[in-house]
Amino acid sequence: MRSELLAPAGSFESMVSAVMAGADAVYMGGNRFGARAYADNPKEDQLKEAIDFCHLHDVRLYLTVNTLVKEGEMDELYEFLAPYYETGLDGVIVQDLGVLSYLKRQFPGMELHASTQMNVHNADSARLLKNYGVDRVVLARELSLEEIREIARTGAELEVFVHGALCYCYSGQCLLSSMIGGRSGNRGRCAQPCRLPYQAEADGRRAEGHLLSPKDICTLELLPEILSAGVYSLKIEGRMKRPEYVAGVVRIYRKYLDLYRDCGREGYRVRKEDIRQLMDLYNRGGFCEGYFRTSNGPKMMSISRQNHYGTVAARVLESGRGLLKLKALEPLSKGDVLEDATLPNPVAENEVFTIKKTRAASFRAGDLIHRTTNAALLSELQKYQDLTYRKEKINGKLILSPSKPVILDLECRAANLSVQGQMAEPSRNQALSSEVLLRQMKKTGGTSFEFDHLEVELHGDCFLPMKAVNDLRRRGLERIREELLKPYRRNKVGKLAAYEDPVKGAEPSEYQGERPEIEILVNTREQLFALRSEDMDRLYVEAVLLLKEDWENVLDFLSALRREGVEVYLAMPHLLRGARKDVVRQEVLSPFQSAFDGVLVRNLEGLSLAEERKARWSIHGDDGLYSWNREARKVLKSLGVSMDTAPAEENQKELAARGMQGSSLLVYGRNLLMISAQCIKKTLKHCDRKSSLLFLKDRKGIRFPVVSQCEFCYNKIYNSTPLVLYDLKDEIRKLSARAVRLAFTLEGAEEVRSVLQSFRETFLEDGEGTIPSSYTRGHFKRGVE
Repeated sequence: MRSELLAPAGSFESMVSAVMAGADAVYMGGNRFGARAYADNPKEDQLKEAIDFCHLHDVRLYLTVNTLVKEGEMDELYEFLAPYYETGLDGVIVQDLGVLSYLKRQFPGMELHASTQMNVHNADSARLLKNYGVDRVVLARELSLEEIREIARTGAELEVFVHGALCYCYSGQCLLSSMIGGRSGNRGRCAQPCRLPYQAEADGRRAEGHLLSPKDICTLELLPEILSAGVYSLKIEGRMKRPEYVAGVVRIYRKYLDLYRDCGREGYRVRKEDIRQLMDLYNRGGFCEGYFRTSNGPKMMSISRQNHYGTVAARVLESGRGLLKLKALEPLSKGDVLEDATLPNPVAENEVFTIKKTRAASFRAGDLIHRTTNAALLSELQKYQDLTYRKEKINGKLILSPSKPVILDLECRAANLSVQGQMAEPSRNQALSSEVLLRQMKKTGGTSFEFDHLEVELHGDCFLPMKAVNDLRRRGLERIREELLKPYRRNKVGKLAAYEDPVKGAEPSEYQGERPEIEILVNTREQLFALRSEDMDRLYVEAVLLLKEDWENVLDFLSALRREGVEVYLAMPHLLRGARKDVVRQEVLSPFQSAFDGVLVRNLEGLSLAEERKARWSIHGDDGLYSWNREARKVLKSLGVSMDTAPAEENQKELAARGMQGSSLLVYGRNLLMISAQCIKKTLKHCDRKSSLLFLKDRKGIRFPVVSQCEFCYNKIYNSTPLVLYDLKDEIRKLSARAVRLAFTLEGAEEVRSVLQSFRETFLEDGEGTIPSSYTRGHFKRGVE
């Protein structure tokens, strides 16, 4: 069974813990470009030391460059990565297509892994990336075992998350933290607003709590099925967790991977005490198995509490003023934390004891009390932070002959070498014994090595000072370390010349001063029928409109618009999985191909579907196909995208730097903040399989529209207010975008007409039309860090 246990490391100490506890590989970030900007990421010297430490223990280290990179930062990638590449970095985990393209050319021989932030959720996406030179694909966490099996048939090396936190949104598609607080998940700065409490109402049913907060996943029971589905790398989430957490989780998953390897499926049994130990380390109301065997549902959610639950440890006997009288349900240790109270002394099972009440807590007799810190477990796990807890085994032979230099032969894995020492002196009175030499040579101390087998050959009576023996051992171990690391070292690579402008043929002045093309996107038939041909140059129609009963009326209207010179494009669903992909192919793409001039794609999978019809259709990319830099735009162009959409998170200056020629800029519309496989209606236990609109209200009373898109089985959460930029006409025109877009989501016909009139008066006619009373500028002025 070929597999890899991949552990998180948000610090050097966590990296050591992961290696010592049995990880096959570690992933960690540097001080730039990683998706955990607030972790204790090492600086250059310490990260190079981490790479060497891992390699000494035959463990791989992958560096996270899994954020989106601005044009002004692309030039910094070389200086950031070159020292690690030369040291022997095993691979880089990447989100940005531009970064992927650049690293492939700049750093040959280094593995490139497509991050889960790329949202790869089907075989077409994986195949596209594999053909582009990606060595491994980290799959979206929402996939079932069957979907994973299908992707594995492409031959791509696959990695999945098997333990730790779940995001509510498909990874890489979340703008919630970015838009409401300026901390972008695509830049490693997610503030996790999904873990906050919300209120929701749907079809008369109300609920409140942590409605967007999934439980952590634990897949010990599923490991055999996951591996047999074709997964190679089993990834543990947790770069923000402490070293003890990393060690504890790695240790248990190592145990069960080895058990499956040695005993097969028949002998594979998971012990309850191991699950409990994982719960002691961190859980949110228990664990779930993720999406491997279920599509979504309330059992996956931690609605009542979003932080660590711990494990049940005591029962309330009495609740008095300021104190709780408890009965211990198991032995408790000094330093254990029960809710917020730290135990000053150990407590025996069934012993009655008291703790102080916390202000926020309200308990009654009979209530169960959770232990949120298991002091004994954490103390025991600290041993894995010892750099010498697990040493590499070496074999050696020490040869002494009178009047000849002493020789030490060493062997460790593929490394073999000999070291000469001081001349051995003939001696009868002070001759060294094999026992003395063995005892002295085995003092490997604080090194990464210990002798598994050491032989001493004495050819006659010899004497050698202990200082010389120690020096020989020290030099031998230094040499074996160098030999083990030598195969990883790479030659220095020169910095490549700046990449070419990807928008060849579109000089910066092409659209300067000219009116950009006008695009409109509609989600409903009401919005569609409110339009006139003179409103636009191009129309994007959501595919869902062609799955409705009145699709013939829709097609007739589109045909009329095309006759009047409007380009009509099909807007693909944000996600297509399983049978729904076949539905779109058979019921939309094939029968209605002649009804459209092109297609708007939202992800890599959409590119693959569009490729089938590239001969007849133009392909445009939406903002979910990220193009933060010119290199990314170049990649999209090579994949057939003739026009991309400007990123929602870049400001005016950054958009100008990436270039807007050949791009569309959203100037009106609600930003899509989340797309989720979860269903809020189902969380409210009222799933009628009918698409509908509901609202989420946060602690400040702000209401976020949620669309249940049952045709494709996902929820879309939109911003509370629409983006409005079209009144900034001078600034917009200076960007020289090819097109500006108005995207209608929830608006009725009258509001569509009102916005279009405002747009005409303000942007097209240089008047002073009235813009909507409630709006946002998004990131056009501020941007993200």
